Amino acid sequence: MTSKKAKTVKTVGCGNNTIAKMILILSNKWDLSADFIVRELRQQGYPFLRLNTEELVSGSATVTLPHLRILVSKREKIYDLTKEVRVVWNRRPGKPYDDVPIESRPSIATQRFVNDQWYSWLEALQLLPDVVWINHPQANNAMENKIRQLWLASNIGFQIPKTLVSNDPDKVRTHLKKSGGKIIAKALYSPLIEEKKKDFFIFTNEIDNIATSDDDQIKLSPCIFQESMTPKVDYRITVIGETIIPVKIESENQSNGDLDWRTQKEGLKFTYCNLPKEIEGFCRRLVKDNGLLFGAIDLVECKGKFVFLEINPNGEWGWLQKPNGIPIAETLCKLMITCDTKLEK
Repeated sequence: MTSKKAKTVKTVGCGNNTIAKMILILSNKWDLSADFIVRELRQQGYPFLRLNTEELVSGSATVTLPHLRILVSKREKIYDLTKEVRVVWNRRPGKPYDDVPIESRPSIATQRFVNDQWYSWLEALQLLPDVVWINHPQANNAMENKIRQLWLASNIGFQIPKTLVSNDPDKVRTHLKKSGGKIIAKALYSPLIEEKKKDFFIFTNEIDNIATSDDDQIKLSPCIFQESMTPKVDYRITVIGETIIPVKIESENQSNGDLDWRTQKEGLKFTYCNLPKEIEGFCRRLVKDNGLLFGAIDLVECKGKFVFLEINPNGEWGWLQKPNGIPIAETLCKLMITCDTKLEK
């Protein structure tokens, strides 16, 4: 939605018409991080359009060729994205039936078909001319691969854990033995299992023994197996353009040995901190060299050394913004507006 104030703030001439230039937000209706950005853009009176993509089916979406025009409607207003959009925040697009009660959805096959059609339509947004993406879908997709992340991070100078990616039980047992009898296991791709009644998130697990009865489960798919990094201190580094926002994650009971801090519901403290200049440089380079303008990087400090774990090119950050007051929305909005201004020049 675009506020009335925002509609009159930033316009440029286009033929005989005056077209509002705006930021396009591709998200879903439940996205807290998008809510923070919307609030910040409204406060600055900056024009934007938030498309919760699971709601596209309630309006219209059109592409015409050979003279490209991409149109969408929202609340009975038509937006010409081809002319109006200068920056796209590719946040977290939803799926068409996400907003429909499970019992009212069509068959899984039909859902998959409809999802694929909308995915292809959204791909066409990459044809929008003179647009800055945060982040471009192709760059996002490439950096979702955890093997690629670890290899690239190691190449630029980060220390990474000794890592095995395999579905071979014998190789995993050998890796366990070489790692001192303790390794951690985590998903190679999205750790979310979507079931009809409830979704399940697979957190990092520690392994100190592999029984022969586990072999069939291991063979099902490759997983990441890494040396255990304990004791440790966790860090979340948010990179926005050239800006580094490092946050130390500590337990209020002074225990930093928890395997995955996301499993600890209470007693966590998120504190803005400073990193060694070399580590900051690695973070910037990992994001910039791979075509990203935003990245959420997880590091640990173990035995006096910073170790790279992973980067999420579209990571969550609402939990840092509130109640911890880390200014990610403000910094991200500044980047969007700066990109828009540079394009206009």
